[in-house]
Amino acid sequence: MTEDPKNGIAERWLEYLRVVQSLSAEMNAAVSALAGNDLGRFESSVAEQERLCEKARWLSQSLHRNPQLGMLPKEFVAAGRELCQQSRVYSAVLARGAQICRALLSLYQESPRGYSPDSRMTSATNTWSCEV
Repeated sequence: MTEDPKNGIAERWLEYLRVVQSLSAEMNAAVSALAGNDLGRFESSVAEQERLCEKARWLSQSLHRNPQLGMLPKEFVAAGRELCQQSRVYSAVLARGAQICRALLSLYQESPRGYSPDSRMTSATNTWSCEV
């Protein structure tokens, strides 16, 4: 029994839609993990995002090589827009997090407060709030 090419294309489009929706959910999970300071969950979410991106890339290439595509259904356009919006938010969260980390590292490295070699606390002339 041979498979109808149109059914195969429809199945791949549905799989592509599920992958895009899953990627969107993983981005939300990653932001939640960051908010909850759960590094393990964040790392697993990033790994899943990488896997989903690879699958989406393969499906996209497979679908775009087929001349029988036609127009995208509204669900795909909506899912694509949602993913783009979440990608912008996710990117902004990561950029802001990196910026905050750099600021904290800079303050920590330049701060005169710390421990002396004999493990006694040394006093600081400024507090971090003065530096920020």
